[in-house]
Amino acid sequence: MLSVFDGRLDNRDELLDALNLHSLPDAPLPDGEIVRAAYERWEEDAVPRLLGDFAWAVWNGRDRRLMLARDHSALRALFFSRGDGFAAFATGYRPLLALPEISRDVDELAVADLLLSSSDDSGRSFYKSISWVGPATRVVVAADGVRQERLWEPALRPTLRLPRDEDYVEAARAVFDEAVACRLRIAGPLVSAVSGGLDCSAVAATAARQRAPDTVHGLCAVPVGGAPLLAGASRYADERPFAMALAACHPNLSVECLASAEPAPFELDPVPVFLNGAVPFSGPTNLGWFMGVYQRAGELGATTLLQGHCGNITLSADGFDRLSVLRRDGAWLMLLREFAALRRTMPEPLWRGLLRYHALKPLPGRLRAGLRWLRHGGMVPSRLPPLIRPDFVRDASLAERFARDSAVFLDTRAANGRLAFLRYLVLRSRPVVEGIGALRIVTGITLSDPFGDRRVIDFCLSLPPEQFQYGGVWRRLARRAFADRLPPEITGNRRRGAQNPDWHLRLTPHREHFAAELERLDGSQLAGRILDLPRMKRILAGWPDDPHAVEGSGVLYHSTLMRALHLGRYLRWVEGGNQ
Repeated sequence: MLSVFDGRLDNRDELLDALNLHSLPDAPLPDGEIVRAAYERWEEDAVPRLLGDFAWAVWNGRDRRLMLARDHSALRALFFSRGDGFAAFATGYRPLLALPEISRDVDELAVADLLLSSSDDSGRSFYKSISWVGPATRVVVAADGVRQERLWEPALRPTLRLPRDEDYVEAARAVFDEAVACRLRIAGPLVSAVSGGLDCSAVAATAARQRAPDTVHGLCAVPVGGAPLLAGASRYADERPFAMALAACHPNLSVECLASAEPAPFELDPVPVFLNGAVPFSGPTNLGWFMGVYQRAGELGATTLLQGHCGNITLSADGFDRLSVLRRDGAWLMLLREFAALRRTMPEPLWRGLLRYHALKPLPGRLRAGLRWLRHGGMVPSRLPPLIRPDFVRDASLAERFARDSAVFLDTRAANGRLAFLRYLVLRSRPVVEGIGALRIVTGITLSDPFGDRRVIDFCLSLPPEQFQYGGVWRRLARRAFADRLPPEITGNRRRGAQNPDWHLRLTPHREHFAAELERLDGSQLAGRILDLPRMKRILAGWPDDPHAVEGSGVLYHSTLMRALHLGRYLRWVEGGNQ
């Protein structure tokens, strides 16, 4: 029997007791040895007993079965390919593509999913001959076929009823503190992302409290000083004041603010990323803005970066789906009171959007469509990304696929909308898994998120909705639970931070380089079939010199166009033979 384990066990003591194993404090038994013993005892039934972030493979030579398993998070990737008389697996695409038995043909629907910000629930990957192991899934590959079983998924739990409102705060602190503590068992210095929001700040603050007086490094991506900043009306562009306020609360939290006036190297030449990860990034420009954080973490000697990306769908959820519950249940007076209270606490654009949603939602679908048509001057704007060739959209039935599978159509403000969004992000996480897996290979940094802990998710799905939103306060649970470790500047912040607000300064000097790369895509059969190259060239030609002439925050340029260009370069690289 051969067992290969990549990950971190969070229930070591429980497993050690069940397996009657001994682990000495000065010579702890490696996690890999524990899971090997678990397989020897329970075989494939060992998987649901594991808690943590992991990818695990076991070859059972006696029965000639290959078992592959992943936890529910998107932080560990695991892929496999099965052919005539062989099976292969890896935590990245590149080792599999090095095998002559495995085809390099890309799956064009998976490529389209990246542009559509969409994902189906199949086992497809970016390559036709490679499958991915899904979240919380156990896969068994044998001579007679492949068997897959999902072992956990987000679902509503029995409602937790506690005597006092404050008891929920204490319970939230307990489950979050435990999730953070599990993630401090790492090699190298402790490094956490820091921002002006509740999530990353709560992770960094909790880690600093648990590790005191040892130093915890906090890294914060910020715009270049003096740069024109492009952010929406309800967002703030600079995290510095919040990061400094957080550092003042925790003397052992050493915060660095990182800015760069230059693009990340892969934004200009992504080939090294493709050579190592064999997959494009879904948001290359925003990732480029954050690459200084990963680079600095590596310079500090870190192998793990704590962050809080799952906070918005767990402990720090805004709770706006509660308003739909009130409307559904006919609690009109309470609904009116909440809207009146929210108007005093919410940024005006957000409040108006919320009011418009609840005013239109009860109307028949055709009437809503008609009002939308009038609002947009007799036109109904397409939600499809504008840079996919119309004939490819038609031939691949992308409009239907987009309507069925895209996160754009998830109604997060509906009753149980938070659960629907959480299920989508967990169960359809393949593009995220691919991107994070490639980022891990390229940077050597493993991401770790306490908010994505299974215990945190289950706890949040057991709470009454008023714990998240009540009395005009949204993200209510997080604001109260983290008030003991975050400064009021952060717990009282009612706006979200803008990512990459100085993109115009970083990218505009390189337009000629992007134009030359775009011209090279004319020679790519794949890029020409999928991407609307003429329109991409028109958009690039219209890129304003003056940042103040950019409409809105410039998503068309720094997100839509640059993502399509990055993907086009990947397709051109694939046609070069994946060398």
